[in-house]
Amino acid sequence: MIGVILTLLACAGDPEPAPEARYVPLEGPRLARRLSLDLRGVLPSPAELARAEADPDAVDALRDAWLDDPLLEERLVHLLAEHWHTRVDDYLLSWREYPAIAGDPYAEHPFERAVGEEPLRLMARIAVEDRSWDEVVTADTTMANALLESIWPVERLGGDGDWQEARYTDDRPAAGVLATNGLWWRYESTVTNYNRARAAALVNLLVCEDIASQPVSFAELPALIDEESTRRALRETPACLHCHSSVDPIAATLFGFWAANEHNSFEIDTYHPEREGQGADLMDVTPHWFGVPVRDLEDLGQAIAMDSRFPRCAVETLVEPLWRRPVGAADFETIDALRDTFEAEDRRLRPLIAAITDTEDYRAGALSDGQPSDADDRTVRLLTAPLLEATLTRSAGSTWTFEGIHLLDEDVTGYRILAGGVDGLYVRRPPPLPNTSWLLVVQRAGELAARDAVTAARAGAPPPLLEDIDLDGDVAEAAAALRWRLTALRPDDARIAADVALWEEVEALAGADEAWVALLWALLQDPDFVSY
Repeated sequence: MIGVILTLLACAGDPEPAPEARYVPLEGPRLARRLSLDLRGVLPSPAELARAEADPDAVDALRDAWLDDPLLEERLVHLLAEHWHTRVDDYLLSWREYPAIAGDPYAEHPFERAVGEEPLRLMARIAVEDRSWDEVVTADTTMANALLESIWPVERLGGDGDWQEARYTDDRPAAGVLATNGLWWRYESTVTNYNRARAAALVNLLVCEDIASQPVSFAELPALIDEESTRRALRETPACLHCHSSVDPIAATLFGFWAANEHNSFEIDTYHPEREGQGADLMDVTPHWFGVPVRDLEDLGQAIAMDSRFPRCAVETLVEPLWRRPVGAADFETIDALRDTFEAEDRRLRPLIAAITDTEDYRAGALSDGQPSDADDRTVRLLTAPLLEATLTRSAGSTWTFEGIHLLDEDVTGYRILAGGVDGLYVRRPPPLPNTSWLLVVQRAGELAARDAVTAARAGAPPPLLEDIDLDGDVAEAAAALRWRLTALRPDDARIAADVALWEEVEALAGADEAWVALLWALLQDPDFVSY
């Protein structure tokens, strides 16, 4: 009996076996490539790849250095855009309405991007300066480039680069992105909507609750035959109160942006402090944020910053574009842990990004043996429009444009959606899987980039991809170096032999330069390059 008891006691102290990992992590060079693309929008250098290959633990040091890279700010603009959806191609006003830029035939694309990126660049600047994320809704400044300064009541405060910290000159309150024209140009409101659509968008963007998608039954609604019956229904009918009891008190704080004519430039460019109190009167509500009383837009920003949902939503806003999948119920514990890290780091974004890129889901290279797959598994990411353009521009020195429009960053003339991009209006998430239109754009963009790169190299100005590549030397050696740089994978002999055979076949028909264009073009549409 004593022996049995001792055995049981010994077994009780044994730790439970660790659960089997769901994913096999990426190897060092491929993980470094994923991190570099996500954080900088550029391929790692051969030296960085070699470091990751020699010591997989060095990847974390590389990641930490890239979090201090100036390119991070630009990447954050695109990562945040996948949640905020402000980079659209159509606004209520055209660039032609503004004399300062109307005479420039190439101003349309810069105008649209400047408007949509204003709130994104404010958030990105807050992040890279290690300021608290609370400033997203409390800062007394914005960001503006020279174009915005020429058309809006805003003054840049100085600094490096075209995008600089700026301050509006029309007495708008200190409320971060809530006080930016760029946000409310994207999320406009009609005169009679009284900012309700804006309030619903605000709740979705900042605390990740989509009020507009909640189911509502209209079976018991009275006939809404005139404005008074509609107002009465909003105050008295349970089906309406379900949403409007939250939305209307928020909308009432936004009346400084309420435009008497939403197609008039003065009405939508300028803040109207004299209208701030009209919301409460017109909507017959007391302004508040989910029960917390507020007086104005500045109070609203403070209330949002104190809402426990605000930091959690910030985490989800970064997790989804880095994991390349929606957050689900199974992720609750992970999101909770990331939120705790975010709070412990004074709500600074760079430590949060580091924590996200440490997760198993981010570093996944493949499913472990025996693990069932589902639609949310994202062990391979696609180079979709923003990353494809950034990579080809910074590595091959090639940007696909037409009359000043970046064709991988616009949809009226260009191919952003076709290349897997997000337009913010009709397409709100990048596609998880390749499709025909994406492949066609990859092929055409790769063809242009290959030709541009070889032409530049022959002119004595090789882009980073072809630096130290001898186009007149050993073809096999150059092909192996190019594959390593583009894919972070060491090619085997069979792969190199196939590359050399392609080069030799084209060289016999059209010469060495066309052979390099053909080989580079093939590499730029290789599955190992267009995935990461």
